Amino acid sequence: MKAQNGKDNSEKPRRPGRPRGKKAGADNREQLMDIALTLFSREGIARVSLNAIAKEAGVTPAMLHYYFNSREALIEQLLEERFMPLRNRISTAFVEHQDDPVSAFTQMVRVLAELAEQNAWFAPLWMQEMIGEMPILRQHMQARFGEDKHQKLLTTVAHWQESGKLNRDLSPELLVTTLISLVLVPFSRLRTDERLKSVSPDTIVRHALAMMGQGIGGYRALVR
Repeated sequence: MKAQNGKDNSEKPRRPGRPRGKKAGADNREQLMDIALTLFSREGIARVSLNAIAKEAGVTPAMLHYYFNSREALIEQLLEERFMPLRNRISTAFVEHQDDPVSAFTQMVRVLAELAEQNAWFAPLWMQEMIGEMPILRQHMQARFGEDKHQKLLTTVAHWQESGKLNRDLSPELLVTTLISLVLVPFSRLRTDERLKSVSPDTIVRHALAMMGQGIGGYRALVR
């Protein structure tokens, strides 16, 4: 249909493909993943919908679906591209120090702190998903990897204990979780707890290593 100025104002049917909105591309996809991680780490995965992520990002739900056709697909991509590289870096400590548990756990603590400092979402997401009541991320990891690696780590810890390289009073089932908590719990609170504003990442590492090495034995000696 032509208007009085002679121009054709009829709207052509839109071709199928990318929805209207921001230009599609790797940068936008990465930005959406960043926003999703921020929301997940703050609210927990179970409480965040794709619509909430789209609203936070300022895009239409259709744009988000263009990249991730479901929340499950988004979680899988986050697990593959963001979480697993970090997990693999942590696991490297046990590959490089198979016969030296003290060095392995020391390296693990230092790597955890480095990753938490570099990735603001890492510590609070771990708090939400690994020890929370609705651990969707943990369920995805268990579905993907099963219990093989976990059982292998428990066996390694037990072997270290039997060979006298590690304290026999330690619980293999609790050891790794305890050490991770020593690092990630403080990191998850640094940005929200004013009482910890003077605590630096280096302080967290030194504290964790001191707890590993001497525990609170010094305190017991003082009060005797």
